[in-house]
Amino acid sequence: MSLFKRTISVVVVVAAVLVALVGSMRIGWWDTDYETVKARWAAPPSTFVNIDGVNVHVRIEGRGPVVLMLHGSILNMHEWSPIADRLKGRFRVVRLDWPPYGFTEPDPRGILTTARAADIVAGLVEHLDLEPFTILATSNGVNVALDYYARYPGRVRAMAMSVLPLERPSQTRKVDWRIRALGWFHNRFLPDYRSKYWWRLVLEDTTPPGFAPPDEMIDMIYDANNLPGAAQRQREYIASNVELFRTMDVGALAENVTVPVLLQWCEQDTVIYQSLEATIERFSQAPLTVISYPQFGHFPMWEDPDLFTADLEKFLDSLE
Repeated sequence: MSLFKRTISVVVVVAAVLVALVGSMRIGWWDTDYETVKARWAAPPSTFVNIDGVNVHVRIEGRGPVVLMLHGSILNMHEWSPIADRLKGRFRVVRLDWPPYGFTEPDPRGILTTARAADIVAGLVEHLDLEPFTILATSNGVNVALDYYARYPGRVRAMAMSVLPLERPSQTRKVDWRIRALGWFHNRFLPDYRSKYWWRLVLEDTTPPGFAPPDEMIDMIYDANNLPGAAQRQREYIASNVELFRTMDVGALAENVTVPVLLQWCEQDTVIYQSLEATIERFSQAPLTVISYPQFGHFPMWEDPDLFTADLEKFLDSLE
């Protein structure tokens, strides 16, 4: 066989393998299995609580003053695991996967909005009959926290926040070319699947140079976000969030906060659009404590959990 024919044969075989691979992904063969990942990420001490028809993944650890943790978009409660592990010796740490994220089961009503997520939080607070508590929130979890506070201010003792999207996150930030290329490929051919390599790139792109996302951090995102239907539910939620930023002044909710607030500001975060000064102005009625970290990016709870927790504990202790 000539070199040309051998080359053509190899190209045909490679193309056939790629077509088969992409096809198997498109029909869901690479989706994560719910029961398998549930056994890894939602085993005891996790439990499931039915809140307004939604089977919500909840984890409660420790004893003491209550800290309710709200994760960000694309993440789940395990985003807070490094901090929960450090706080649960002195605090009662309550975490949940707010829909449509994590291992909380799909909402049968199909409502995928920030307000609905805040309603689920409210239902859980009532179900657990929580004493006045501190909300610890990051990224889009801050929007859920502010929506909750606007309607149930008497329940909240204080708020601690990092990475605050009071305006729509930047749509023009420089993104790694590999993410752009893979994003085009996924959107065109595999809209419901993202590889671990993709998630590693995303985490590296939103954290400081030199930070290596641990496998656990990547696995928790990969396993949750590749569940059947998860990607579509997240797209619908994000679309509703974009519309929310377009039609209302989301940051104005911060102007209603009157409880003590800790801002753990991350100077190397490139996702959030507004400045620290603009953020401080929004919390015009709140007793404010600001700690600015020149070394932190979008995930300070993983980048340096010891420092992040130490400063958070000082704030929590000041509330006593």
